[in-house]
Amino acid sequence: MKKFNTVLLLVACLFIHSLAFAQDSLKQHVLTLSEAFRLAIDNSVQLKVTAKNVDLAHQQTEVRKLGRLPSMSTGLNYGYISNADIWTPGFEQHILGLSPHHLVSFNVVAGQVIFSGNAVKNSILESQFDEQIAELSQKNNETDTKFLVAQKYLDIYRFITQKQVFANNLKLANARLRNILVLQKQGMVTQNDVLRTGITISDLKLSIEETDNNIAIVNKQLNMLTGRPDSARMIPDSTLLSQSEVDQQLSYFMEAAYRENHDLKIANTQSKKAETDVRLSGSDRLPQLSLFAQTNLDRPYVFSNPPTDIYLNVWEAGIGVKYNISSIYQAPKRIKESKLKLEQSQVAETLQKQQLELAVSSAYIKYNEAKDELVTLTNDLKSAQENYRIVEKKYYNQLALLTDMIDAANTKIEAEIRVTNGQINVIFCYYQLLRSVGTI
Repeated sequence: MKKFNTVLLLVACLFIHSLAFAQDSLKQHVLTLSEAFRLAIDNSVQLKVTAKNVDLAHQQTEVRKLGRLPSMSTGLNYGYISNADIWTPGFEQHILGLSPHHLVSFNVVAGQVIFSGNAVKNSILESQFDEQIAELSQKNNETDTKFLVAQKYLDIYRFITQKQVFANNLKLANARLRNILVLQKQGMVTQNDVLRTGITISDLKLSIEETDNNIAIVNKQLNMLTGRPDSARMIPDSTLLSQSEVDQQLSYFMEAAYRENHDLKIANTQSKKAETDVRLSGSDRLPQLSLFAQTNLDRPYVFSNPPTDIYLNVWEAGIGVKYNISSIYQAPKRIKESKLKLEQSQVAETLQKQQLELAVSSAYIKYNEAKDELVTLTNDLKSAQENYRIVEKKYYNQLALLTDMIDAANTKIEAEIRVTNGQINVIFCYYQLLRSVGTI
């Protein structure tokens, strides 16, 4: 019995441990940036809303394709028909013409447009361009969402690294305080040095608390973007810093932008749509040719005197021509309007290309500037660390004041934070470059 209780207790402990581990794994998880992108694309409410524009554009194309199909209608009337009242031209005499009273009328009408100046074809083509624009806009929204996720992800990365910097310097400050207390007992330093060191420790603790709060705020924003639970705490991928080193020339990114940028594709598609609209406006000047067929079943036959109570079926088929005479003076104005829109869209496409070239070149320059800045900041950090080591040694040998020690420590902390921000800035500029290209 004791063995059974022991085994049962062991199983219960293992279950509780596994449950606690599972809960902890939900709260803290190493999340790669690519995985964060995927979660945002799958779970973003904003993207789900804009995705309906793609579905709507596709459905509008399907609706316009119905213009290729024949039209067909049918009708059935049943009712009462009165006798005919007949008067002479001077209304001197009145005659009652008897008529069958049961009215039945049934008809079926079918028609098919066989030529309308390619109006149906161009209308469908125009709708397909709208569909392409909607799809490209959705991809643009996905790119913007990914870039926003990258911003939040890198903010968390920066805050976590800053917290490590503050924590490491807090350890140094506590160790320094212990040494100062020893020196104070030996009468080598005053209470003022103890108080100044205590203030430094308090400031570092406050900085750590503020950083924790910033991490919690940005982490909640990232969870909302990616659809993760509020309790999930993101741990950034430590290999991210080495994934953004590229040595490609500006021409490489520019060619990729011409090929992949969604805004440029949208501008090009809008120009093609405007060209189609010019042709669609010109179709108004052409006649419409269509086939028709219909059959009518009527009762009674009222074209005899007296009307005959019989069913009469008549069918007809043929070809019809329709021409809108008002298009002679309306179509030229519509065509001119469409051509102006075409010119406008072509200029807009040229402007978009210029803006793209400027954005890519600027992002490329900033990316290389961030890498050069990081090299400088890294060298400055080495100098700050060496300066701190020298001043600390002088202070303990009574060759420097505490203020010199604090200044050296603050300089080292500032240099460490600047290097951290510089590393994150390199990654941010890299993704900004990818965003301008359109391949993020």
